[in-house]
Amino acid sequence: MSDRPNVLLILVDEWRAQATGFAGDANVRTPHLDRLAAESVVCDQAVSGSPVCCPYRGSLLTGQYPLRHGVIINDVELAPDSPSIARDFSAAGYETAWIGKWHLFGSPGGACERRDHPVPRSHQMGFHRWLGSECSHDYWHSPYNDTDDQTLCHWEGYDAFAQSRAALDWMIAAKRRRQPFLACLSLAAPHFPLFTAPQTYRDRFRAENMRLRPNVPAVFADQARKELAGLSAHCAALDDCLGELLQGLAVAGLEDDTVVVFTSDHGNQHHSHGLNFKLFPFEESVRVPFLVRWPAGLGRSARVCAAPVDAPDMLPSLAGLCGVRAHAACEGQDWSPAWRGAAVAADAAALMLVPVPITAMRWHGFPAWRALRTARHTLVLDRQGPFLFYDNQTDPFQMRNLAGDPTVAGVRADLERRLWQRLDRLGDGFANPDDLLRQRGLAHYHETQAPVVRRWNDPWAPGASPLAPEAWTFQAP
Repeated sequence: MSDRPNVLLILVDEWRAQATGFAGDANVRTPHLDRLAAESVVCDQAVSGSPVCCPYRGSLLTGQYPLRHGVIINDVELAPDSPSIARDFSAAGYETAWIGKWHLFGSPGGACERRDHPVPRSHQMGFHRWLGSECSHDYWHSPYNDTDDQTLCHWEGYDAFAQSRAALDWMIAAKRRRQPFLACLSLAAPHFPLFTAPQTYRDRFRAENMRLRPNVPAVFADQARKELAGLSAHCAALDDCLGELLQGLAVAGLEDDTVVVFTSDHGNQHHSHGLNFKLFPFEESVRVPFLVRWPAGLGRSARVCAAPVDAPDMLPSLAGLCGVRAHAACEGQDWSPAWRGAAVAADAAALMLVPVPITAMRWHGFPAWRALRTARHTLVLDRQGPFLFYDNQTDPFQMRNLAGDPTVAGVRADLERRLWQRLDRLGDGFANPDDLLRQRGLAHYHETQAPVVRRWNDPWAPGASPLAPEAWTFQAP
């Protein structure tokens, strides 16, 4: 076993934790992912603490929470001199590569104007090889530029397959150079548009066969089933990409000494609680799959780990596993001891937050929020105080809001105290979102000005009125 294992980090986009075969979802077919889970540490409490593309990615790269790295909404530019996982691993002698969706070059005009631009070398955060694009979900005409070259090229066919093969080629080349490597493969699917997977995969899934979570209101059932069929098709295609990658690592002799991490930047409501898209503090948006396999260091037996891993924890945890020194400004927690078998504290908790309502939050009239999630409870605050409170063990679909229940007042108060302690340590005073936008120079961003269509009301609250169909206008985040 090398004292410096290789790392392959596979990041997919908008794949919620519930939508995997190993998690028991009857809608999806993920045999390769299921086999990986059978050989992995499965972090079944992993979260996307900021369940939206850019803030999560900023935290993954820097090991910091959004209010520190500055990417608090979509399309904010991550400062090019920020600390990064690539810089920390490079300093330890690793070759590094990023392949796929980036979404951290930003669009300072606030209107997504850089999404189809090449990302300059100055903004590639220290990766030695870079085959990426700022943000595209046109999976059949997907652009990228290559490191120093500012020419936009396009991946052949459905981009996830071409990107996976490029990642495998690069890893094999790094092995020939006898260098440990960190390869980050960022696949943009299964993010919407949901009906653009290869036809052979779409033919496998029919809307009428999709099973809904109990917290999808009946009025949204037909649309939710259509979305889940499209999601399942993308997931099946990505599962085959994963199969090719794992087989390639085995053939190349890289399997035993390569840490493979599989996770997602966030989930999607798919109409649970009458909501769509991400951004919300519910399990469908915040829970993500998280697998860690390293045969030489962690063995090949499946093991469940209760560590509430979040994006800021990725850098210090992988650094800890590989003997790399994480930078001093890192705010995340090193969970590598737990991956190796150390006990996780019973009260371990993830801090989650969306400090500014954008797009779907505004359409639904949902406030800015901060939350603490333990294995047992989720407590969500808005600026007025406790807003949502769930017992995730007795109410896994979060259909009984206990925020006003006097019988659990003591537990709720304790979690609120702990949440404010976490916020105080980060210097987060739960600022007014409008003030925060003005202070950060972001008030002109169009996602912050999406119309408020209606105020969200809990469809499961006692006496709640039945939801009526909504005609949503939509601008892709």
